[in-house]
Amino acid sequence: MADMHFNQQMFPPGAVLIAEGGKLNTMFVLRSGELEVVRENVTVATIRQPGTIFGEMSVLLDSPHTATVRAVTPAEVYVIPNAVEVLQQRPGLLLQIARLLAKRVANTTATLVAVEHDAAAAAAHMVLTQEQVARLGDPRL
Repeated sequence: MADMHFNQQMFPPGAVLIAEGGKLNTMFVLRSGELEVVRENVTVATIRQPGTIFGEMSVLLDSPHTATVRAVTPAEVYVIPNAVEVLQQRPGLLLQIARLLAKRVANTTATLVAVEHDAAAAAAHMVLTQEQVARLGDPRL
């Protein structure tokens, strides 16, 4: 990112970089610090890894932001305004974003599979056989 010459900006703890429902046509890259991603008042992710790109979904989908991104600690980020134009000029950045999105889809799919397995196991423990149901009505119990 350092060779891209985008503006660096500091955000104090509590500062909102992206507001859920807003639309900026701006992407960001974390340089340092910690950010939280909040959707419908639920923290869904924490961003700590320098180089992490965020704000790209709104840009790529040309839609409002689906979450709020807020600084937890002092955070320094690269700000990429006019992101659509920047992406058209920098195919390497597009590839980096595609890889990031593919990784997120893979992680989400793995999480969904784990949740499904947990739900199936819980359901199996809750199933009563006909014999168990019949015994529930047995006055000797």
